[in-house]
Amino acid sequence: MLFFRRLRSQWRHERLLNALLVSGLLLAGQAQAALVNDMQSALRTCQTEFADDAGRRLVCFDKVAEQFAPSHVVAPILAPSQEALVKSVSADTGYLSRKWHLNSQDELHFTDLETHQLNYIVTSYSSNPNEVPVSPSRPNTQNRDLGHNDLHFQISLKTQLMNMSDWLPKNQWVQSARLWGAYTQQSFWQVYNEAQSRPMRDHNYSPELILSLGLNKPAEGGLWTAMPNMLNLGLVHESNGRSQPLSRSWNRFYLQGGWQLNEQYSLLVRPWWRIPENKSDDDNPDISKYMGYGDVTLHWDNEPHTLAASVTLRNNMRSDNKGYIRTDLQYKPFKNESVKFYAMLASGYGVSLLDYNQAQNMFGIGFAIGE
Repeated sequence: MLFFRRLRSQWRHERLLNALLVSGLLLAGQAQAALVNDMQSALRTCQTEFADDAGRRLVCFDKVAEQFAPSHVVAPILAPSQEALVKSVSADTGYLSRKWHLNSQDELHFTDLETHQLNYIVTSYSSNPNEVPVSPSRPNTQNRDLGHNDLHFQISLKTQLMNMSDWLPKNQWVQSARLWGAYTQQSFWQVYNEAQSRPMRDHNYSPELILSLGLNKPAEGGLWTAMPNMLNLGLVHESNGRSQPLSRSWNRFYLQGGWQLNEQYSLLVRPWWRIPENKSDDDNPDISKYMGYGDVTLHWDNEPHTLAASVTLRNNMRSDNKGYIRTDLQYKPFKNESVKFYAMLASGYGVSLLDYNQAQNMFGIGFAIGE
């Protein structure tokens, strides 16, 4: 789902389709007046039902076109370029297609900001706040006298830097290639800790560069059915922007596979490799012992996209079994509203980067935007 709607582009598409249908039907003569009224009523239904989902709205318009505009009426007034425009939106509205635009014909611009990870603001509670954060290379810190409650929020956006789909050689495996730039920021604000002047407990800054490939997964074909629908190649930096001894940072390459299991379920598997640093510059040399070498996310949403849930797992794959689990739940009570009720529950190591080696349980409830 778009964070900022591509209003101007989608408006042009919808107006064009509407005008083409009306013109085509009018050419058939006055006998088609009743059909025109039915068609306009169906178009208004599309606009109402999918007011906050441009992709599904255009798919609905396509279906109206098929129902009310016979080929012998509309086809003569459609130029070849216009036909391509009408058919440029895929009917596949699964989670992965919505998030990553796996259809190569989806039109995006650099200024079209979309959600990357979840965007939310919650009141949160931590069972074990990290009052004296330390690492093997940064051992000396003072007690920060933290409270258990934070105002916790995250901003996460991405934009397409380049559509490389037209550069792909003809093949049966890859249908789209897009280069994305993304930025995510988490903040933990001790707004309820009046005794310590309400300090910011931590910020996490995370820019990314992502090459996303949409794959032509065979519907049938033995082992090929296990092929993912999407592959992401990413480079991500994460730091908290603090000075020593509270500075924490790391850089990673990752490969992420995405499977659209069915209309409601999708699976994301992301192994990563940490880029080594000089020993003197490494703020957290043992971070992989706690944060592990990848994560797995299972996402579910219902058919009208009013309820969504996801579970994310990490584990260090060692005998000491240090792990992390997080559950996110979103509920949209109104059809035409992007703001959703949101609840999260996290347990384990790495709730924030400064807490990479501190286990805790955290619960939060508030509001989210996007998906």
